[in-house]
Amino acid sequence: MKRIFSILLLCIILIPANAAGPRLPKGTTVWGQVLKDGAPMQGVVISDGAEITTTNKKGFYFLKSAKKEGSVFVSIPSCTEVETTNGMPRFWQRLEAPEAQAERHDFTLNSVDNTNYTLIAISDVHLANLFDDVRQFNETFMPRFREEVEKARARGPVYCLNGGDSSYDRYWYEYGYSIECFPKTLEDCKFPVPMFHVMGNHDNDGGTSLEGDVDFNAAERYRRTMGPTHYSFNLGNTHYIVLDNIVYLNSEGRIDSYEGITGKRDHEHYFTEDQLEWMKKDLATVQDKTAPLVVAFHAPMMRYKQGLTGKPIETKMLRKGYDSEQMFRDFTAMFREFADVHFISGHSHKNMLCYGSDDTSKFPDIANITEHNISGVCGCWWQPAAHCGLTLGPDGAPAGFEVFPFRGKNMEWYFVSEDDGAGQQFRVFDLNSVREYYRTDGAVQAMLKHYKNRTRFDQVEDNLLLINVWAWESKWKISVTENGRELPVKHAKYENPQFTIDYHLPKAAWDDNAKTRWPKKYDTPDPHPHYFLVKASSPSSTVTVKVTDTFGNEYTQVVERPKPFGKLMR
Repeated sequence: MKRIFSILLLCIILIPANAAGPRLPKGTTVWGQVLKDGAPMQGVVISDGAEITTTNKKGFYFLKSAKKEGSVFVSIPSCTEVETTNGMPRFWQRLEAPEAQAERHDFTLNSVDNTNYTLIAISDVHLANLFDDVRQFNETFMPRFREEVEKARARGPVYCLNGGDSSYDRYWYEYGYSIECFPKTLEDCKFPVPMFHVMGNHDNDGGTSLEGDVDFNAAERYRRTMGPTHYSFNLGNTHYIVLDNIVYLNSEGRIDSYEGITGKRDHEHYFTEDQLEWMKKDLATVQDKTAPLVVAFHAPMMRYKQGLTGKPIETKMLRKGYDSEQMFRDFTAMFREFADVHFISGHSHKNMLCYGSDDTSKFPDIANITEHNISGVCGCWWQPAAHCGLTLGPDGAPAGFEVFPFRGKNMEWYFVSEDDGAGQQFRVFDLNSVREYYRTDGAVQAMLKHYKNRTRFDQVEDNLLLINVWAWESKWKISVTENGRELPVKHAKYENPQFTIDYHLPKAAWDDNAKTRWPKKYDTPDPHPHYFLVKASSPSSTVTVKVTDTFGNEYTQVVERPKPFGKLMR
């Protein structure tokens, strides 16, 4: 009797793990079931980053996966959500079994009405344990972010898209903040909404060996921590595709001396063939070609020439030995069937919205594409505020993020600065006051003695006003009146005097990468395209500035002059 019992027990142990489930098609290496509200859900898209399949009537899926990307993910359907832990949505799972061995991964979805929702797009957080950056993240960025989340909840669910560079590869080994630290930061601050991640160049491992597929290998720590480098999901009527357009080279040689870094940490900007092949399959699953399609990646793909609206559109794709313009044509051709395509990118730490419809002379098939290149959360790597100034980016615009309210298929957007919120969209400089500051401040005078090519604000003409409209678009309008009389406004690339004293001056006086003070690299003008010049009639007149955005929202400031200037001027 004992022998019979032992044999039966052995048989139970040897029954395959999937015996209670469906019969696996030949060649299946990844399979599982998708449940929504506890019931099987049919037609859900599942992928391993190479192959795509959908669930059957019983919610089961089967993939013949080579497991190269190391994970399987559910392309979250519209009006559903996955569990989120400390801001990290659990839409993906690591593949751990050997390549030929079948492994099961189930996904659970919960119903939610996100027909109307809000996406908050951030980028370039760049935490590194430098310049008190984690404290600034928690005390400057997070309160403003939470403020916008609470406002947006009245419209429906809220989600976050992180455009990449959460870390800074240069400092992974030097200061101990690697990509693995970022989820812990989100946990510590109790990040309030699901955050979908894009991989940036600084999220690669600069300590990767220079052998084999460097780009793929350098992303391994990211994939294990943050998830797949390319994937898709749906919110409301919008289909989202996340791509990685950073090809990490880490070429032999050194540009810094930090222990653990093996190469130059250099990179190119294009999409690998395997990603494009996967995207073709993913796009084929999208039924509604009239709804917004959002494609997110780190480095911007299109810009106006010289950054000025109305100028010809250029591509920022970059691959040595290849025709960048042809690469851009081939890439954008993949979206011709879609009526309303939006690229969301970061990397530059600057605001620049580029409408493909503004100029189709070189690229005739991009009228359906708009690119939102959004400012960095860190501004200029958290340094201006660490130097007792405002949280500014390298173009003199405030650090911040973009908010996208969606109502059905209708999509709008507005910029939120960390220092001033959504209600302020421009800053006015009284150049009479700037001139006086430049003439009397000893540090500025010392800088000008060493740098002959910087903008000489100490010599500007009388009664000029400089207006910084940081989220300027070609569809925006600006007007300036003085005593009821409208003044001519000139759109021009210009240097921001506040950024000069908040960032360039401290860096020039003490640069941690320079052998001496006043390094030559800071002796260049620093103009940017979202500035406007106006000449008033007197040094004490009051002027009114009104800016109107694409959606008819008006922002007005009454500027009493003389207006003081300084590092914290608003």
